[in-house]
Amino acid sequence: MSNRLKDKRILLGVCGSIAAYKACELVRELRKAEVEVTVAMTESATKFVGPTTFAALTNRPVMVHQFPDDPEAGVRHVGEAESLDAVLVAPATANILGKAAHAVADDLLSTLLNIVDCPVMFVPAMNSRMWHNPATQDAVMRLRSWGRLVLEPDEGPLATLHVGVGRFPETSRIITELRAMLDVPQLYQGKRVLVTAGPTRESLDPVRYLSNRSSGKMGYALAAAARDMGAEVTLISGPVALDPIPGCRLVDVVTTDEMLHAVEEESRGRDILIMAAAVADFRPSSPAEDKIPRTSKPTVVPLEPTPDILKTIRGKYAGTLVGFSLQAGSDLKPARKKLEEKGADFLVVNRYDEPDAGFDAEMNHVWILSPSGEEVELPPDTKSTIARKVLEHIIQYMQ
Repeated sequence: MSNRLKDKRILLGVCGSIAAYKACELVRELRKAEVEVTVAMTESATKFVGPTTFAALTNRPVMVHQFPDDPEAGVRHVGEAESLDAVLVAPATANILGKAAHAVADDLLSTLLNIVDCPVMFVPAMNSRMWHNPATQDAVMRLRSWGRLVLEPDEGPLATLHVGVGRFPETSRIITELRAMLDVPQLYQGKRVLVTAGPTRESLDPVRYLSNRSSGKMGYALAAAARDMGAEVTLISGPVALDPIPGCRLVDVVTTDEMLHAVEEESRGRDILIMAAAVADFRPSSPAEDKIPRTSKPTVVPLEPTPDILKTIRGKYAGTLVGFSLQAGSDLKPARKKLEEKGADFLVVNRYDEPDAGFDAEMNHVWILSPSGEEVELPPDTKSTIARKVLEHIIQYMQ
């Protein structure tokens, strides 16, 4: 399944807003999608983020001056503007909205906006009073009437710490709107996806528990990738040190029993269930009611197996079921046997003995197994990239 944003040529216009620093993350996400990004900054934008930062992120020169020292640069800028797939102005200030709505061309970015004939999207970020100013709203209506896309800013805490409308939207929302503007198919549009992530904890006593070293990063990456591909996502998460994912419904759990109950409740009507959580395999059979005192003698804690969520849910769930398996080494025979026993549609296998991959790491290296005997290896990469490739493989199978 191809990346439909790949090789798109996009001009990112960055204006003088405190939100200019957020454009750095936007560039990173566009680069991950293999977009060719060129940045054009207003003079005031350089007061917030230096051009060198964007040059490093894009690996391309940054355009700032309308009249550069190089006399050929202006001609090159015009040539580049004529070959763009889209222009994305983020953050867009009231100033640039007013200029674009009235054909003002007194700096590089406003001049380019008067030249391009490709789709243009503005992502406003400003004080709420400035956003609601009649002149700004008139400019927005003019631009929209000409087919320009102007996003509604988010509501929330602004730079002044006041709460209002004018906040820079989440990067995922911007990229989703960009895909829609360019008519790039959202692979998971209309799909309802449920993802489990993180560890579970089983109490030894009121202050101690059994758990594992799962960070939840892989499950969270899968949830974010499914959201970015157009899915409606619910994330069931054990205890992790990760921020909630904007646009995903979050269900917090602690124990394996709680996760099983949540999966049974939330999986109804879901098209895809991805079990990426690292569930505790054992729990104390009789947790102590009081803190177990430390003694010089060894303490024996009887254990019992926790419920097998994947195996339990298979008989109750009719959608596409994806399991995860953690192992040492690259021998896939045990994982193949596990896939057959669990009755899943896919089993994603990753290793805990591989340096800088798997548990509590930013990278991963996985194999995707299916009952047909197919084995697809995804070489080491960031968990966000691995997540996207896993989801592309699943949807290809479903289609």
